[in-house]
Amino acid sequence: MRANCATTCGCGGGGPQTQQPPIRTPGPRTPEPPSGGTCGRSMYQQGKVIAGTTARQGAWPWQVLLKNNGRPGCGGSLISPTWVVTAAHCINGGSYSVVLGAHDRNRRNGNEQEIRAKRAFTHPGWNRRTFDSDLALIELSQPAKLNKYVQPVCLPSSAARVGSSCYITGWGKTSSRGQMHHVLQQARMQVVSKDTCHAKNYKNIRVAITDTMICGGGTGRISGCQGDSGGPFVCETGGRYELHGAVSHGSRTCNSQETYTVFARVHRFRSWIKQNTGV
Repeated sequence: MRANCATTCGCGGGGPQTQQPPIRTPGPRTPEPPSGGTCGRSMYQQGKVIAGTTARQGAWPWQVLLKNNGRPGCGGSLISPTWVVTAAHCINGGSYSVVLGAHDRNRRNGNEQEIRAKRAFTHPGWNRRTFDSDLALIELSQPAKLNKYVQPVCLPSSAARVGSSCYITGWGKTSSRGQMHHVLQQARMQVVSKDTCHAKNYKNIRVAITDTMICGGGTGRISGCQGDSGGPFVCETGGRYELHGAVSHGSRTCNSQETYTVFARVHRFRSWIKQNTGV
């Protein structure tokens, strides 16, 4: 895992479009099936992470691989048996499905569940030019079967503090010119202040950091990259992992020396998520 996506890079397998993606108006939400009252727990402990490394199978059971017309391109996070959080720039029209329980994209392990999307819609404040409110919701056509490889992540109870140690996960590229990684990757990042992030990022990619964003910084080459878009940025609180970000943008060349990785700040959208999903 490296890099990011910036205003001119191909986040999630396709560059910015000249037109806004169609927004499907949220209708009455489907009653949420019970999830057993648990979220944000993994049955598999994480190893110590210094740079991006291969994740242990089942370590991040809320991780979703998003497919558009059968092609993988973005990530996402399961927040309940029937709802997924991803990035708005990943929703460009087409037929969506999500793969749960995946580890190696090139080798099925028998734990995968691929479920068609019933509908997908972006936040009404989403701005493709500024990356403001880069968040979307996907409702699944049927509930996921929860097990030790498939579990929802908790939504944040409060905003993440600057300096918090969190994790980014995904199948994104390990270099800007490479391909999406076939095995799920993980990396530790610290939450960076808005001012610190803006000073570095705006100088290099001219994208302002707003209150709808949260930034993460890692050591060395760690950052998000194309294919990580929409995927989780989680922080541990009280023994559970909370979803604090969905990968949004950064350096077009996946260079952590140019920018911090920027995520949609999930806590900022907590009421909108609850209004549409009941979670």
